[in-house]
Amino acid sequence: MELATHRLHRLTSYEPSRSWTDPADDPAVVQDLEVNDLSRLPWFVKRYPDDLPRVELPRDLPATTAPAVGVLAGTAVVEPAELSLGHLARILFLSAGVVRTAERAYGTHPFRAAGSAGGRFPLELYVAVPDGKALPAGVHWYDPAGHALVQVGPPPRNGDVTVVVTGVPWRTGWRYRERGYRHVYWDLGTMLSQLTGAAASAGIPAALYSKFPDAVVTELVGADGVHEFPVAVVSLGGRAPVLRPAGVAVAGAVDAAPLEFPLVTAAQRAGAGDTLGEPWEPGAAVRVPAEPADPFEAVVLTRGSQRLMDPGRGLPEQALRDSMAVAVRGVDLPHFVVVHDVGGIEPGLYRWPALDKPVRAGNLRDELYRVCLDQALARDAAFVVITAADVAALDDSGYRAAQLASGLVEGRLHLLAYALGAGASGMTFLDSDIPALLGEPLEAMLFTCVGVPAYRSARGGPPGRPTAVRPVAPR
Repeated sequence: MELATHRLHRLTSYEPSRSWTDPADDPAVVQDLEVNDLSRLPWFVKRYPDDLPRVELPRDLPATTAPAVGVLAGTAVVEPAELSLGHLARILFLSAGVVRTAERAYGTHPFRAAGSAGGRFPLELYVAVPDGKALPAGVHWYDPAGHALVQVGPPPRNGDVTVVVTGVPWRTGWRYRERGYRHVYWDLGTMLSQLTGAAASAGIPAALYSKFPDAVVTELVGADGVHEFPVAVVSLGGRAPVLRPAGVAVAGAVDAAPLEFPLVTAAQRAGAGDTLGEPWEPGAAVRVPAEPADPFEAVVLTRGSQRLMDPGRGLPEQALRDSMAVAVRGVDLPHFVVVHDVGGIEPGLYRWPALDKPVRAGNLRDELYRVCLDQALARDAAFVVITAADVAALDDSGYRAAQLASGLVEGRLHLLAYALGAGASGMTFLDSDIPALLGEPLEAMLFTCVGVPAYRSARGGPPGRPTAVRPVAPR
């Protein structure tokens, strides 16, 4: 019997015979949605009543000195610290705060610290703080534009301070239809690479959980389980997360008229659990020969969503090896690397970590361009990383975890690229062509293009002062 997530994956797979904007011909798929319809543009953030208690977060964030590459590699030596309001403000801002804005025909488009496919940012963050901590007690929603905590629920019962991340499928489905479910988890992993890195760089233990009692966490933050549902839990402090609500949370609104995607609802519910699983293992530390000195916050604010790369310039072999070794820490999915221009490595397709034995030798730029829906970054990058999986072997919960893991790898590759003076961008693809490309019966989770940027992104601004930018058009 086909599992709910397998069905979603099949019906949201791209193939040459159908435009990515067209729905699959199946009754489970919403047929009458006009994608990218500005008259139905989703809200960028949730909205709550104005009379809820509000805590303005510090805007002068604590500085750290540990090199970002060492933090991501697990080798940075950082003194343990207690979670203060300043540390919490820094973690939230470097994960989901608004760092750039662009003026568009429909108004101001906010860009958050972590990247998002299509600039949709389909995630909301909550902080659950029990009594007895050096932080305001309660369940709080993080206002990414105002950089503040809005209390939506009473203090939960015993446990460590916990960040709950929820996904809003309409926000990304507006552009990508039901495939937006994949983007929710890709963006989740990308954002969590920054959240856990920001915590580690300050000496705050952060434990990631992707298996948790969905119904309990949904109630804790006041989500409805359809238009907003929990996708991850992170405890801050080294103890188990606090999940049990002590009262009813204010629901708020994700949009004026969000559209439900029944296929997405079914897939998310199929992967739901009723107990807390084990935290994700961080993986063994990786020694990087030469670590750039830039601290974590500097790299996050430098990072942008690269739209143009210079196909005439490549990267050194060590940059590829260091980036891959660090990015896949703790992730056991298969990874492939398409090398276009990396010093010391012949062009071709390699199955990581065997960079001395190509699966396919030769120039694959044109093939990557076609497989990635004629998007130039896949052709112009120095190398392209493909996270893959045997989807048929995954259960519904495992499918969630695989998509999240692919986002974590992408997020780390983004940060590592910018720390090393390069650039990176995630990329979608023709699912139908992946087995032939890889030479194995696997399906792609996500592509990440890494190369030499053709321009430098404007540095993101601090809390309350985002940098105004103009969009760069891809080739």
